[in-house]
Amino acid sequence: MKAIYWIIDYYYDFIGKLLMLAHNSPPKHYLDHVSKNRAPIILIPGISNKWGFLKRLGDSISHLGHPVYPVTELGFNLLDIPTSAKIVKRIATQNNLENAIIVGHSKGGIIGKYFLIHENKDNRIKGVIAIAAPFSGSRIVHYLPGKHFKELAPEIKIIKYMNSIRKVNAKIISIMPEFDNHVWSEKKSYLDGGLNIELAIKGHHKIVFDKKAIERIIELIGRLR
Repeated sequence: MKAIYWIIDYYYDFIGKLLMLAHNSPPKHYLDHVSKNRAPIILIPGISNKWGFLKRLGDSISHLGHPVYPVTELGFNLLDIPTSAKIVKRIATQNNLENAIIVGHSKGGIIGKYFLIHENKDNRIKGVIAIAAPFSGSRIVHYLPGKHFKELAPEIKIIKYMNSIRKVNAKIISIMPEFDNHVWSEKKSYLDGGLNIELAIKGHHKIVFDKKAIERIIELIGRLR
């Protein structure tokens, strides 16, 4: 039965890849269609994905008047986590963002937590909404080629280190599907001390396309304001 969940999830992964190819630059309405007192949103995709993978989610957030800042400088998000967090910091500083929210999928959520630990001394980021983030690592990376995946292994120092730092977890909302074919961990995306929400969705990639999940993410953005 689980095989069908994998197949459906990779269909959504394929859709995301098509969006990446079709949209190199963020649409103008991400910064032009802005309403007063709407929190700025920084979008961070998962590993091996460019910002366009999250375009459907970004569009839904933008249509409500939030300024949306995709981190295009990350490219395919293959850089190490500390370097990636510094790039996000540069976006926040250059745009003088205040009370911003990071919305990150998969590795994007991990980068968000690292940012809160090391790059948020000026408190520009109010919180992180992490979607299907492997906070405890994922054993699937042992079977994937490329050293950039290995940074997300459960035994890697940076994952173990971030798990030991819990002071920022209260600023993180971790949203996870009930079945995640990419986060192979007993704890799934559970984060001690954070707000953990499991949705009745099956699929690591599907969750960022699911209409009800997007509605819940938007609701939670309002809660972090």
